[in-house]
Amino acid sequence: MLQNEVRNVGYTKIPTNILFFDRSGQTHEIWYYELPLPEGRKTYTKTKPIQDEDFSECVAWWKNREENGQAYKYNFREAYNQAIKDATPYWDAGKKAEETANQLAKTFKELAEKIQGLQNSILDFSPPKEVAQINSQIQLIRNEVKQAQTEEQSQREIAKDEKAKGDAIYWAIYNLDRKNPNSQQDFEHLPPEQLVADILKKDRRVAEIMEEIQSILGRGNS
Repeated sequence: MLQNEVRNVGYTKIPTNILFFDRSGQTHEIWYYELPLPEGRKTYTKTKPIQDEDFSECVAWWKNREENGQAYKYNFREAYNQAIKDATPYWDAGKKAEETANQLAKTFKELAEKIQGLQNSILDFSPPKEVAQINSQIQLIRNEVKQAQTEEQSQREIAKDEKAKGDAIYWAIYNLDRKNPNSQQDFEHLPPEQLVADILKKDRRVAEIMEEIQSILGRGNS
């Protein structure tokens, strides 16, 4: 993956990546190459775009890839194996909860059928005493049904949450937005005096842009 930044006409930095795929087998590692700007250049622009020769160092490096200040790699296969290991307990817990919920659903169905059978027996003109006993049984079973329904819903939620936890671990390895570990230019790592200078520089550039816009608007109204 090649990484760099270009600017659009609004002077907004846009991270630009070029992906190269190797379809010869499974992915074991992913290489990154941070393409440096030519000497004296701060950005690529619409009027000064990237040129073929800007890729010369990368092409030479590609033939014998090694990590350096601009090149680094992501051991995808190692991350994949670790993610599977870490996510599996959550997936297993989710699967177990799902199986429990399914069994509770089956129990609920069986209890509902039992209630229906008891209700049908009342229609056979049973004596009042037996009807009372049957109604008492039906109420007890209904309580069991309610309990089974509540527990089933709880297990479904557990299954959903556990699966989500496992998925979050697993799918994270496919995030290819990985910073250069060798780069010392990250804004948060700059010394305070450089941070202040950078902010002032950006403020001055904003002021220049605003003056340019004001000048253009002034010419349009004249």
